[in-house]
Amino acid sequence: MFLHLGADIVVKKDDIIAIMDMETSSLSKITKEFLKNEERSGNVINVDVENLPKSYVLVDDKNEKKLYISPIATSTLLKRANSKNMFNI
Repeated sequence: MFLHLGADIVVKKDDIIAIMDMETSSLSKITKEFLKNEERSGNVINVDVENLPKSYVLVDDKNEKKLYISPIATSTLLKRANSKNMFNI
C-alpha cells in the first residue's frame, strides 16, 4: 500500500517511520537539530515548494533514510495511512 504525500510523491506505507507536525515538533531543540542534520546530509525532499510545509514524513526506503516535507497536514496523512484504500490519495 502507498501513501500520497503531495504533488507527485508517493511512498510505501511500510517504509514510513514517522509522520510529524512541522509547527509543533520543530519547537524542540533536538528536533531542530535533527532537521538541520538531515538537510545537511541531503536527505530532505521538499514535496511542494509553492505551499507552506505542514508536516514531514521520515521514510526508510531500502535502508536509505529520507525526510519528505509535505504541504499536507499530519491529520490528513494519518487518515490516509489508516485507510484501507490501496493508494490513499
